[in-house]
Amino acid sequence: MDNSNFKVTIQNLPQLQDALKNYPTIAKPIIQSAVVASQAALAKFTTSATVPVLTGYLLQNWGFDIGTLQASWYPKAVYAPYVELGTGPHIIEAKNAKVLANPKTGQIFGRTVHHPGTKANPFLERIMAAAQPDIDTLFGTALDRITETIAAQAA
Repeated sequence: MDNSNFKVTIQNLPQLQDALKNYPTIAKPIIQSAVVASQAALAKFTTSATVPVLTGYLLQNWGFDIGTLQASWYPKAVYAPYVELGTGPHIIEAKNAKVLANPKTGQIFGRTVHHPGTKANPFLERIMAAAQPDIDTLFGTALDRITETIAAQAA
């Protein structure tokens, strides 16, 4: 078998090369559709099972911004980072009243409170973990569509 030559022929090679040259044009709208559809998967799992509910405001106020091949799903509640990441010990001082108080219980805390901090409650991680299989399916399907489109153009 020394000096043996092998010849490999790829059918429709020029068409395949042309289709691969068009890969960005083919892939971009398909991937963009998967990015946009991922919002529904994230919304599906943004529930009281994943997000802490006290008043419901955090659970009900979310935004979705779409860019080119990217998107952001985020809580709109200004206090969301404190829930997600927790807080360290801090001082709370009365600003619009003489003392800090709980009007529901009538408890008076004084002008200054040394708050011990709040434990992190990583709800974004729970949403992502729950939505991951659906998002993986969306992007797997997108990759299949890209492959099929390139193969059809190469035929």
